[in-house]
Amino acid sequence: MRSVIAFAILIGSVSAGVAQDMCVEPAAPAKLDGAPSADRMRAALADARHFIAQSSLYQDCLLKEVEAAKLQAASSGQPFEPMIETSARLKIASSRKAQERVGDAVNGAITAARSPPN
Repeated sequence: MRSVIAFAILIGSVSAGVAQDMCVEPAAPAKLDGAPSADRMRAALADARHFIAQSSLYQDCLLKEVEAAKLQAASSGQPFEPMIETSARLKIASSRKAQERVGDAVNGAITAARSPPN
């Protein structure tokens, strides 16, 4: 009987850990280096938009994981581990900063490409 209980606890802790890893943070696009052509600028802009959209989905996924963990804790009568929410909030803040960096970089590259050469 003890082994069955231990197994159930092990499965529960593993499934909670797996749930935390369901959200995959997207990789930021490569920086636009060199002389930008119109095609490279369009591609960079498309990559930035795609990254920002995927980052928003990642952030939503993290929030849904927190809500799922809260519901699971409530339904099992266990206390909710606040570190789950803290970790998700930190990941979201980091993701938002990455979105801003990528947006700023592509906007800067576009502005620099439009500026007349010195």
